[in-house]
Amino acid sequence: MDKKQLLEWVYEEIDFKDGELKDGKITWKNIFEAEHVVYAKDIAYQDDKLAWYENNEVGLDLLKLKINKNFVLEWKVQTNTMGFSYGGCQLIDFCENYLIVIYIDKHGKTLVLINTDRLDMTRIHLNRYALVDFNRDKLVIKNNKSEDADFSVKFHSQTFTKETFNK
Repeated sequence: MDKKQLLEWVYEEIDFKDGELKDGKITWKNIFEAEHVVYAKDIAYQDDKLAWYENNEVGLDLLKLKINKNFVLEWKVQTNTMGFSYGGCQLIDFCENYLIVIYIDKHGKTLVLINTDRLDMTRIHLNRYALVDFNRDKLVIKNNKSEDADFSVKFHSQTFTKETFNK
């Protein structure tokens, strides 16, 4: 499914009165007149699972995960933004039974790993300048000031392993 089709699917899933779908994004205002945006890059799809990251102009971002046709999980992203958005979603993708999300707030980046079968979550705080390389079933995280990786996360069907490299 291409990004345009995914964006249209998310548009149908969002509960709003006056939303707009154009230019590769969905925009709408909540009841407090704060703008929400879902960008095409902030949507992931795997089998029957759909996930998207909703940016909010006052920093009240949401992550939504549609497990099946009857169930959507909503998580208020835990950010420290002092009332405005700091960067939103850097990465959202599925790997094995995991939803992988990296988002940015004023203190750094956070890597979130959600097991979509058990619905448990692991959060790993990253340096604000950390560089992320995601390739098939492995994430490699490194500080941008170093050529060496700080750690990697390898995904397996029901678990993941984190390997920290010596400095």
